[in-house]
Amino acid sequence: MVLAATGLLCLAAPATVAQTKDSPAVSTQGTAPQAHLTVQTNLVLVPVFVYDPARMAEAPKEEMPCAREMVVTFFKLTPTQPFLPKDCDVTEVQGLTAKDFRLFDDRVEQQTESFEAAAWRTVVRDNFGWHLQASDTPTGIWSLSELSGLKKVPFVTTDFHILAYVPRDAKGGCHKIRVEVDRANLLVFARDEYCTGQSPSDPLLGTREGKELERILASDKRGKIPLSLQAATFYTGGDRSRVDICLQFPWNDLYRNWDLSNWTLYARIGVMGVIRSKDGTVAARFSDLLYPPYWPTFDQGGSKYIDWEKGTTDLSTAVPRLLTPGSAGKVAVSDSGTGNGTLALAFKNAAGARNAVGEITPDYGAIKTALDSSDPFWLPTRYETQVDLPAGDYDLEVVLNDGWNSGRAKMPLTVEPYDGKQLALSSVALCKSLRSAAVAAKENAQANFAPQYLPLVSKGILFSPAGDTSFAKGEPLYAYFEVYEPQLTENAAAPMSLHMRVVDSNAGNIKENFAPIDAAPYQRPESSVLRIGRKVPIDQLPAGNYRLEVQATGSNGSTPWRSANFEVK
Repeated sequence: MVLAATGLLCLAAPATVAQTKDSPAVSTQGTAPQAHLTVQTNLVLVPVFVYDPARMAEAPKEEMPCAREMVVTFFKLTPTQPFLPKDCDVTEVQGLTAKDFRLFDDRVEQQTESFEAAAWRTVVRDNFGWHLQASDTPTGIWSLSELSGLKKVPFVTTDFHILAYVPRDAKGGCHKIRVEVDRANLLVFARDEYCTGQSPSDPLLGTREGKELERILASDKRGKIPLSLQAATFYTGGDRSRVDICLQFPWNDLYRNWDLSNWTLYARIGVMGVIRSKDGTVAARFSDLLYPPYWPTFDQGGSKYIDWEKGTTDLSTAVPRLLTPGSAGKVAVSDSGTGNGTLALAFKNAAGARNAVGEITPDYGAIKTALDSSDPFWLPTRYETQVDLPAGDYDLEVVLNDGWNSGRAKMPLTVEPYDGKQLALSSVALCKSLRSAAVAAKENAQANFAPQYLPLVSKGILFSPAGDTSFAKGEPLYAYFEVYEPQLTENAAAPMSLHMRVVDSNAGNIKENFAPIDAAPYQRPESSVLRIGRKVPIDQLPAGNYRLEVQATGSNGSTPWRSANFEVK
C-alpha cells in the first residue's frame, strides 16, 4: 500500500504526583539537580519536507526491496540491539544543506539559526511488544497502541528537516511562513504560520486550532473522549522542578476517515495543557498537533471532510485532488497556494473489475477494509510531555480535540520549595511499559527524536509513565521515583534504605508491606541522585482503589511518605 506517495509500506522538589480520572494530588519532595536541556523560547521550529515528484510513479517498486530488508532486520533484532533503519523513500530529496533553503516570515527573509535532519516517527520495542511514536516538538511524544498482535508491519519513511529561526519582527499577531528550496520542480511542504508568543513547546498559541482548544478549556463541557492523566514532578535544581505529564485515551474514539479514491487519511488530533497558579495566572502551557495541515501524508481538507460528513460542505469542491509542484522560476516553494496542499495518489489501477472499455474499477469495499485496518498505525492512544515549574500550588488542565469531539482532564499540582540540603524524595510515577535505555538512546539519537525529552531511567531501564493508572489482572505495575541525598557526594558509603507499601485507599489499612530495599545498587559515582525503578507485585490484590507509598531512610532520618494512587480492576 502506498499512502500519499511518501513511502508507507505495509508489510521533585517536593513535588506532586497525581493520577486521575479526578484523583487528588499527593505532595512529594526531591532534590539534587540533573542536566536539563532547554530550548530558546522565542525560537520558531519549521518542519520541512522536500520531494521529487518525478520519482513518485516508480517509487513503490524501487522502495519495496529496501522496505523488505528493514522488516527482516527488525524481527531479527534482540532487545539489546537498536533498530537503525535505512531511509527507503526514494522520492525524498537527498543531500540538502542549509544553503539550499531560504526562509521568509511575512515576505521578510529570516536568518536560519539551525538546520537539522530528523524523523517524526520511530518504532518502539517494549515489554508489551512494539508500537510507533511520533513527534515534531522538542519534548512532546505521541504514542500509538501496541501493534505486535496485528499481522501487519508498517515501516514509514518519515525523515524531514527542521529549520529554526528567531523572528526579526516583534509585531504581534500571526505571520505567514514561506520556505524556498533553490531547486526547480520539487514539492516543498513546510509549517506555514507563526503567531507571536509561541514557543517550541506551545506551537498552537494564537492559531485557529489553538483558539479552538482554548475555547473548549473555557467551557463547562467535559467532552466525549475519555481521558486519564498522571503528572509526576522531579527536582532539577534552583527553585525549579520538571513535571512529567502523561495523557491517555482510547485511539478508536478519535475521529478519522479515509478518502477511498486516493487513500488519504483525514485525521487531526490536537492537545493543549494549561498550568495555572491559584490566583488564575498562567504559569506554563504546552500544545501540540498531530498531522497538521501542511503535513504531506495527510490532506489539508481534514476539517472540511468533517464538515462534509455533517452535511455542510461539498467535499468534491472543498479538497484539492490534483498535485502540482510549487515553483517560482527555478525555486521550489512551500506556499499552499501553489497547489501542493495535498500529496496523494489517484490509484487509477487499484484492484477491481475491468469495465466495458477496459478500465479497472476500484474495489472500494476491499480498499476500505484494508484502510480501516490501518487505523492503529496512525491514531495515537497516549501523549506525554515535560514542563518546568517553580515551587507553588497549581491546577493542571488538559484538553484533547480531534476536530469532532473533545475530552478534558483536570488535577491539582503542587511543587514545594526545597533547598537541596536534606534527604528527600520525588514524586512516585506509576508505569506499565519499560525498555532498554541504551537502545532507546541510540534509536532516538539517529532519528533526532524529541531531543529535549528526559527519560526516566533506572539501572539501564527506561520507564514510561502511564496516563491510565488502572491495572487489570496480570498487567505489570512499575514505580519510578528519585531519592536525593546530598551526603552521597561527600560519603558514597552513607547507608540508605527504601520502604514500599500498598494501602487500601478506602479503609486506610496496609495491604502489602514490602521488605526494605538497600539503595546502594542505585548509587552512581559523584551523584547525589538515586534513580529507582521497581516492579510492584499486585497480583494478590482484589479489585479496588489503592495507594502506593514510598519512604527513604538515611543516617539522618527518614523522608515523609510519598504516594501515588492506582486502581486494580
